[in-house]
Amino acid sequence: MLKTFISELKRRAVLKSVLVYAGLSWLLLQIISVLTSTLALNPLLGSAIFVLLLCCLPLVIYLAWYCDISFSGIKRTVSVNEHDKPAAAPGGRQWAGLLLVMLLSGYSGVEYFSVLKQQLAKQQALTEASQARTSTIAVLPFSDNSPAQDQGYLALGLAEEITSLLGSADNFKVSASRSSQFLTEQGLTAQQIGQRLQVDTVLTGSVKASGERLNVRVQLLDVKSGSTLWSNSYARELADVAKLEQDIGRSVVNQLQDSYAASGSFNNLAGTRSADAYVLYLKGREQYRKQTTESMQQARQLFEQAVALDPEYANGYVGLADTLVLLAEGGPGVAGFGVIKADLAASLAQQNIDKALARQPALAEAHAVKGLVAFVTNDFSTAVIDYDKAIQLNPSLAIAYMWKFVALNSLQRFEESLSALEKSYELDPLFLTSSYNLGITLTKFGRYNEAEAIFQQIKIDYPESTFSYQGLADLYFSQGDLVGAIREARLASQLSPDNLRLAHKMISPLLNLGLADIVKQMANDPDLQSTVALYQPTLFILEENLVALFEQIDFKVAANPDDYWVQFEASWYHSMYGDKSKALQLLTEKASLVEQADMFGMPYCSPAIEIAWAEQELGNEQSARDLIAHCKELMTEQLQSSVVYSELYYLAARISALEGNKSQANAALMAAIDKGWREGWTKYDPLLASLANNPEFQQLIQFLDQDLARQKAEAQKLFTE
Repeated sequence: MLKTFISELKRRAVLKSVLVYAGLSWLLLQIISVLTSTLALNPLLGSAIFVLLLCCLPLVIYLAWYCDISFSGIKRTVSVNEHDKPAAAPGGRQWAGLLLVMLLSGYSGVEYFSVLKQQLAKQQALTEASQARTSTIAVLPFSDNSPAQDQGYLALGLAEEITSLLGSADNFKVSASRSSQFLTEQGLTAQQIGQRLQVDTVLTGSVKASGERLNVRVQLLDVKSGSTLWSNSYARELADVAKLEQDIGRSVVNQLQDSYAASGSFNNLAGTRSADAYVLYLKGREQYRKQTTESMQQARQLFEQAVALDPEYANGYVGLADTLVLLAEGGPGVAGFGVIKADLAASLAQQNIDKALARQPALAEAHAVKGLVAFVTNDFSTAVIDYDKAIQLNPSLAIAYMWKFVALNSLQRFEESLSALEKSYELDPLFLTSSYNLGITLTKFGRYNEAEAIFQQIKIDYPESTFSYQGLADLYFSQGDLVGAIREARLASQLSPDNLRLAHKMISPLLNLGLADIVKQMANDPDLQSTVALYQPTLFILEENLVALFEQIDFKVAANPDDYWVQFEASWYHSMYGDKSKALQLLTEKASLVEQADMFGMPYCSPAIEIAWAEQELGNEQSARDLIAHCKELMTEQLQSSVVYSELYYLAARISALEGNKSQANAALMAAIDKGWREGWTKYDPLLASLANNPEFQQLIQFLDQDLARQKAEAQKLFTE
């Protein structure tokens, strides 16, 4: 019977029809495959057509059994004994069979396609996850293997260049060279450094230059296991150092990513073919890292020599522009070294950045320095745009995040500025300035435990630095812990006796606690006499010597008739302890001298809020309302940004008191005290005078006085033990 069935298959040309159908299907699938890759079509298209063709196969077999299918048409297949027993015309039974085959094929096709779709989705998800996997790496300073040990600039500079190069690679997070260098100098092993920087891999190496020949050996280490993932040695001409950096970077990317970077695809945008220019640039970077006025001047000269040798050297122009900005006399948020006039420095820096970007428009460091130039000219919004461009080109450029933080802070975009600073700290956790700023900023946001942890870590990493003590002094002061602030400021002063800023951090809380005797004893130190003299009015008040107080401040006003800030200080003392009418006059008569940018100094909104009080007292209600409204707007904006200065809540209390809302004023004052407000003059504040007889206000003042008295006794022990 089987023999008869096979014979019938051949006679009815079923096999021939199946073979023809399979050949045509294969050809169609090949065409679809090419079109899918060429036109970037949905990969499910090929799977869908394959399933459709597979489901149609049973129909082809069924139809081929009953019909002869050829290019001349479709004919009913004759029976073996057509003359004796003609084949029956298709009837209900054959049509029912065809319908059944179609239903079964269709159902199977739908189920099979669903399974294929799920599998393809899983495969794509795995592929995307693999491609999106971020490789974390730190490039340690290369060791100097020269006999004279005089090529440290080359060893460190090469590591810096590779760090920058890897930072521009997709799915790479590279720790900043500064942190790697610091930990290396502390004597930590490569594995320990990787663990501290929280990276998966560490690139180490050694370098030796002999004449124009450069020999470099590199190793890629797995931090978790400590094993070597890859190593290689290179011998190149110094003029080919850019190509060398590219090859090392490309090899690292190929080792750590699932993609393959072909030779020549990993470009060093800022390289030079001049060996001498490269050496001069690295020596300039070496001087730049020292961060002194003298070293910056040397760096400038070296960068100028580098671009003179190679006028197409983009990195040379960037280094020169960066140095010129830092050599400026200073500006808001910039630690200038005070050699060049600020406007001239900005102009020269811009010229060099334009040259760099004309040669390499996609150079991240150039856009970062361009932002810094915009910042020092007070164009903060443009600076942020430039920093964002730099970060887009190199997401691991830590200094761009740091500079962006300063610009956003100037724009009072506090939450964004904190995010930028946290990213800078993540990439460069051993950068002292970044760590200190993060601690201070977290303090402003009320994240006290995190801030304290950062300052304590600074103590460990930089035991000779005053930054940790300064930060803790500010942290404790903001929490109302004046004793803690005095203790930390005192320790900082012992580390740096000549730093008068530290003396201010100690004297201010001492006077808040009424410890005038201790402050007066400090005046015995010749270096502190001028600093203590600045607090003489407060000392007169604590000694209840108001005659001497007003003699001094009235003399200062007469000696400085066009200085509004001298008048403002005098008005403040008169408003609390002296002649109220004179205070009103001093506050308002020359208020027009104050520039708009200085009128609403936050978080006190001073002197605007004090002038509003004076205008209100003088009956100028509209002027007072306008000033109060603007202060209220600024206060609300800052409070909505999660900033938790106690001063902001105190400002809210003053505004509510001026608006006549005593319950809100008391609530705001309570919030200020809860958040660390500890100013003893609060009870004398003329802006809160309307609350003087309010029982709730009196309770708050009583609490404030008692807490200050308690802390005064504790602080005295610090100077007697």
